[in-house]
Amino acid sequence: MEVRVRHRDDLGRERVASPSALRGAPVEEWPVLHEQRPYKGRRSKVRLYWSSTTKKSFVCRSLEHRDAAMPLDRDADIAYLSASSLQLEWSDEGRTGVVDPAFLARTTGGQRRLYLHAPGGREPDEQEVAVARAAGLEAGWQVAMARVPAGQLRRNLYLVSHFRHDEHADADAQARLLQAFARPRPLDEGADSVALPRTLCWHLLWTGELTTCWERPLLPTSLVWAAKAPG
Repeated sequence: MEVRVRHRDDLGRERVASPSALRGAPVEEWPVLHEQRPYKGRRSKVRLYWSSTTKKSFVCRSLEHRDAAMPLDRDADIAYLSASSLQLEWSDEGRTGVVDPAFLARTTGGQRRLYLHAPGGREPDEQEVAVARAAGLEAGWQVAMARVPAGQLRRNLYLVSHFRHDEHADADAQARLLQAFARPRPLDEGADSVALPRTLCWHLLWTGELTTCWERPLLPTSLVWAAKAPG
């Protein structure tokens, strides 16, 4: 099987290259190949997603695609998350096709990662996975699956995602809140005990410094605690 990568260069010009030619290239920072735009009759809704890893927005092709971005965006191992900037074109014994990755990422260790996503809770088909892995082997990219969280976890992550922006971060308040939640206590009670806005708690739930029982509805009265012991 032969795989080629279609992408745009820094000047926006469309290019096709072998995966090996892109080894080490900052593909996660390149302009997207195809802009996602709303149009009359489109069944999925285009949404902008602001990534807390890059402090920039990228376009998601559906609400489900956006929700698949949430757990990746708050993953402490991911330093950079973006929409995919490339398309994988493959040919194999007369058969041809394309694979559109869902996201590109760079980990804190500098490893580049390509994410596949299949809508409706399905798994990407075997051909997509084989093409992505073949490209990844040549280019030095990891290949992973972006999945939408299930049930209550999805609703809770969507709630705390509203507080992922920098305006809800406060380094000075963080230590006080982590101390206040050294043991499990209701969210509103812990915030009130140190006279701080509850929005700061929601932000720390997004970053993972505070945690809760994610399988239960997240309310101001929910029990919350520091994910790690303060200090």
